[in-house]
This record gives sequence, C-alpha cells and structure tokens, in this order.
Amino acid sequence: MDNREITRTENVTIPAMAEHEGFYSRSVKLNWVCPVCGQPRGEPYATISFDGSRRLDCTGWQNPCGHIDKYSAVRAEAASNGLN
Repeated sequence: MDNREITRTENVTIPAMAEHEGFYSRSVKLNWVCPVCGQPRGEPYATISFDGSRRLDCTGWQNPCGHIDKYSAVRAEAASNGLN
C-alpha cells in the first residue's frame, strides 16, 4: 500500500498581476495547505480584488491559522508547485 498522504487541491481564480486593470485574471491549482505552517487553508469564496482603479472577480479565503496568503505569493507558489 502507498503511504503518501493525499493533499487536497483547489482551483482558484486570482489576479494575474498586481495591476490587473479589472481584466487580467488567472486560474491556478494549489495544494490547499498554508505555505507557512502546513495547516489547511480556509474555504474558498467569491470576492473582488481592487487594484486601485478597477475591480476584478476572483477567489479569496481566510486561513484559520491566521497566516495571510497574498496574491503575489500565490502566483509564485502556483508557478513552482508543479500543478499548473
């Protein structure tokens, strides 16, 4: 039997860049654990990112552990996690 632990993954929509102009989003797949402490991330929900000039529909979540996932860090995580 394989002893590897199965990690939950989620597909989320995030701003593709800090200044998304209300248009530039990106769907990514993430391991659903906090990258700081390894505890599960919070449940995803629909929210809005505001870049200072335009709004963008995207996915948000609040980690029960209290660590904050900034979209800039999530973009870097998605680029290196091997799921995208």
